[in-house]
Amino acid sequence: MVEMKIALVGGGPSALFMVKKLIAADLGPISIDVFESATALGKGMPYSHKGALNDHISNVSSDELPPLVDTLESWLKQQDPAMLTPFHIDGSQFHAKVVVPRLLLGSYLEDQFHQLIAQGQRLGIRFTIHLNSTVCDIEQSATYSIIVNSNRYDGFDKVIICTGHLWPKQQEAEVAGYFNSPYPPHKLNKIFNHPVALKGSSLTAVDAIRTLSKANGHFLLQDKRLIYQVAANSTDFKIVMFSLDGLLPSVRYHVDDTLLSSEHMLTDQQLVRHKHANAGFVSLDFLFEQNFKQIIKHIDPNFYQTIAGKNLESFANWLLESRKAFEPFNLLTIEYIQAEQSIQTKQSIHWKKLFSLLSFSINHPAKYLSAEDMLRLQQILQPLIAIIIADIPQSSAEQLLALHNCGKLDIIAVDTTSQIKIKNDHEFYYVFKDSNQCEQVHEFKTFIDCTGQKPFAMSEFPFKSLFINKQTQAARVKFKHPYYAAALVQSGAKDISLAVDADYYLNLPGFAINDDYQFVYADGSVCNSCFMMAVPFISGFNPDYSGFDFCDQVSSIIVEKLKQS
Repeated sequence: MVEMKIALVGGGPSALFMVKKLIAADLGPISIDVFESATALGKGMPYSHKGALNDHISNVSSDELPPLVDTLESWLKQQDPAMLTPFHIDGSQFHAKVVVPRLLLGSYLEDQFHQLIAQGQRLGIRFTIHLNSTVCDIEQSATYSIIVNSNRYDGFDKVIICTGHLWPKQQEAEVAGYFNSPYPPHKLNKIFNHPVALKGSSLTAVDAIRTLSKANGHFLLQDKRLIYQVAANSTDFKIVMFSLDGLLPSVRYHVDDTLLSSEHMLTDQQLVRHKHANAGFVSLDFLFEQNFKQIIKHIDPNFYQTIAGKNLESFANWLLESRKAFEPFNLLTIEYIQAEQSIQTKQSIHWKKLFSLLSFSINHPAKYLSAEDMLRLQQILQPLIAIIIADIPQSSAEQLLALHNCGKLDIIAVDTTSQIKIKNDHEFYYVFKDSNQCEQVHEFKTFIDCTGQKPFAMSEFPFKSLFINKQTQAARVKFKHPYYAAALVQSGAKDISLAVDADYYLNLPGFAINDDYQFVYADGSVCNSCFMMAVPFISGFNPDYSGFDFCDQVSSIIVEKLKQS
């Protein structure tokens, strides 16, 4: 048999799970080249020094990780205690429900990658690892060529793009005091003897808070309570978060998967039947009813009685309004106590876990939503998902409360019209309307955008030569009701286009891909030998950033397609 030569562009978690699936797939003779810009495999940005310091905590436990060679729990128990000391981890006492620092998780992922490579080599798979190798272009002819600076690697039959997070600097490169993201964190690991503005309150903001607070003071226990003491040279240090509606994410709780798993969700066959009966669309209401409410009815009848009569909009509004009824840090205190009780009693909050699964279950069929439903997903469900399933680790919640209690952390409620205005270096104005719709202007010397990973347009794709001979299709979804689209256009809505087929479409960020994660060309055909796992460039059709679960699921889909080639 002729050897299939595969290139993985990117060597982080996506590539890790891709290698796992490839070596288990029995594809015949294959070789795998991994091109990674960093010095280590498996870590990507979040689990390396590009995305974390020692005390940045992950939000996934050992039993939530998809299977690799070792579990995180068993691997940690094998490690030298000296290696765990900087992370304040005792391997002998570690259990599967504990979350660990991200850099430590990165070391685990790197080790698993090398173990998988060794497994593959024993099976006869040839591996070539290219570290410190930033791919600058991909060329396609009869086969693919990977371009790394002045080096060229030819003859690949299949290419799988596994690149991950991207944090362009834009204003940061030109304006002192402006940061487009808190990554890499070492750039914020310094004295800020003045108030610092953060846009957003997600886990990205929590990362920024951890970095800033450690650089400008320290935490300590006093009477069994965590407190914060600011450094003598940072007495004017303070963090101000500007958050939509003044909301903070919920706190991580005990997760018990014995009752909940993706097995309870709609099957592919059920989705296909539904789509055929619904003019080719998948209904968001159908997904909400079947993948959330009906399962809740079975496992938590009491909670189901509360939501039985609620549709997507009324459910989301009920949850958001219930959170808005509390001052944000009072609610954080309540949820922290509830989460601690959940962990101590090993009682899961089933609806929150199921809500996470609902979000993940929407990801794959999202491309079949009508434009009306996609707008509902963007405007109603996704903001709620960001709050409910963000899962602030308990230690992070403790630090946020300690900072707030000593007057060093505040949160200000804003809406989508708020904006940051740049006047000069270290001179920024946050402009927003208060609850009385009066304009407010706050001045800051330092601003950090903490809204998380942004979606990228096709025009920002770095591998320009890949599609030089054939144009790709941008992600878009069709309006089910043209009159509704026309009314939106009339009212000034953007990102809506009228196609040559006289149908209206909602234009989405990134590339159009099919169910096998292959690029779709402008003529409707697909690129059969190139696969796309780089989420920032396919977020229009894959709105859920589900980390390891996404990597594991999509790797399986791609390998199944490779078996057919």
